[in-house]
Amino acid sequence: MAAVLTGLFTGLFVASAEEFFSRDGVFGGAEALATFVPLPLLAALLVSIGLRRRRLAPTMTGVAYLTLAIPLLGIGMGGANVLQQMLGGAIGGGFWGLLFAIRLSRAGAISE
Repeated sequence: MAAVLTGLFTGLFVASAEEFFSRDGVFGGAEALATFVPLPLLAALLVSIGLRRRRLAPTMTGVAYLTLAIPLLGIGMGGANVLQQMLGGAIGGGFWGLLFAIRLSRAGAISE
């Protein structure tokens, strides 16, 4: 659930920032840097602090940036709106969270 929330918030924050910064029709370097670097980190930290599980912060940071890289950049370049990017972020976050959970269970970090 934490990974889905992280993906959802990543999609919301990135799509909202893209809408805000591209009102002039140009989404340049400084605007992209202000969107793609801190906002996924903010989403991961909000979820880990909001769920009161701060040990999840590194994993959720990985989920947030992977969600940004794979589904969100692709559907964002396709001209998706905020709702579509939020849905894509939730699906991507669930996918990457599942992969992290499988990796942790095989490493023995999750107790039975």
